[in-house]
Amino acid sequence: MNALSKDLRQRILNYALNHSVRQTARAFHVSPNTVQQLKKLFYETGGMDPRISKPVHAHAVSPEGELYLKALLLEEVDLTLERLCELYWQAYAVRVGVTTMHLTLKRMGRLLTKA
Repeated sequence: MNALSKDLRQRILNYALNHSVRQTARAFHVSPNTVQQLKKLFYETGGMDPRISKPVHAHAVSPEGELYLKALLLEEVDLTLERLCELYWQAYAVRVGVTTMHLTLKRMGRLLTKA
């Protein structure tokens, strides 16, 4: 969902100063939570500009590392997650945990199942 326009944000805040949160929400066809969040934003920052979103966290296993893992799994399909973590450490000097390795393989389309 897109952020509300700056003009609309300002009108909502001005209205909310003299009316309840519920009345304001009804008048502008927004949720009461939206009104609360706008008031909170104004009190915390002194402005009405939307907060800057957080950057996306990079994956621990690089795209190049994913290709390496695919090659390993093509050669030997019975590698455990622990062994894959060790091999990745030896190849890239980056330690990843079992859960990270599992999620990486899942993202790559290789679900591991216990036999």
